[in-house]
Amino acid sequence: MKAWIGLIIAVILNSFLSTTTLAGEYDMPPIGDDIVGQNYSITVQKGDSLTTIRKQNEVSYDELLEANPNINFYKLKVGQRIFIPKQFILPKFRQGIVINIPELRLYYFDPDGSHVHTYPVGLGRMGWRTPMAAATVVRKEEDPTWYVPNSIRDYVLNKTGELLPDAVPPGPKNPLGKYALYLSKNGYLIHGTNAPNSVGTFISSGCMRLLREPIELLYQEVQVGTPVRIINYPNKAGWRGDKLYLESHKPVEGYANPSSSLGNPDAQTAIYEAIHLRPAQINWSAVSQNVREHLGIPEPIGYRFTIND
Repeated sequence: MKAWIGLIIAVILNSFLSTTTLAGEYDMPPIGDDIVGQNYSITVQKGDSLTTIRKQNEVSYDELLEANPNINFYKLKVGQRIFIPKQFILPKFRQGIVINIPELRLYYFDPDGSHVHTYPVGLGRMGWRTPMAAATVVRKEEDPTWYVPNSIRDYVLNKTGELLPDAVPPGPKNPLGKYALYLSKNGYLIHGTNAPNSVGTFISSGCMRLLREPIELLYQEVQVGTPVRIINYPNKAGWRGDKLYLESHKPVEGYANPSSSLGNPDAQTAIYEAIHLRPAQINWSAVSQNVREHLGIPEPIGYRFTIND
């Protein structure tokens, strides 16, 4: 009897630890499917705010605002229902690290193809946009020193009158945080931050910033040579079973219409890429509504076409 009780406790404890320590990790979907996660709703409690809700649920500011267009997050009321967008159509690139700019979201695919990890990420502000790129991780560093680029020193000096030092050592004043991954695209890093509220916003000078837990996981798991793709896909289309879904985000200003595979400017292109080997009956009215609303939520727009259709 005691053995059975011990086994039950172990199973419950293991389940609890899995859900709390592996936040942001999902099993890869079955072959032919493209969607992970599950959306849900929460009820506003006393003391809740935009910041606390997005931190507790690991979503970005933009994701919350997009998914809840009728909610004023600066005047929340106890008892309001907030939709939490935690379902994602995976990007078409499924190796290494993929950062989708309009989503403000990073995806890391385990080398064995079993799991994907996804987290909000802070990206470059207007005039300092994070560039689309195909790169690799060339170096990892714990407690990195920040060697301040001349462009940032000049910008801060002109804007605030403060002269930044040539280098900032590890510590609470270092904007790189505890860990950094250096990319083959010169001058660009994926790193932690000493300003956690900035994650999930367009605020950086071009680098990609994560909260401490995600960057610590990447530092531990990602190997030098891992591919990194920074893409600009406002629209993603993908399958779950026989249903086709579209996830549409607001396009980000400051990017020219891309001509490479790293950019996908319109929903129609995303849909055609999803159905070119798997014909589907498309509800174009649903597509138009999805693109018009930009809720950032996978919504059904069609179904698999069969000969009987």
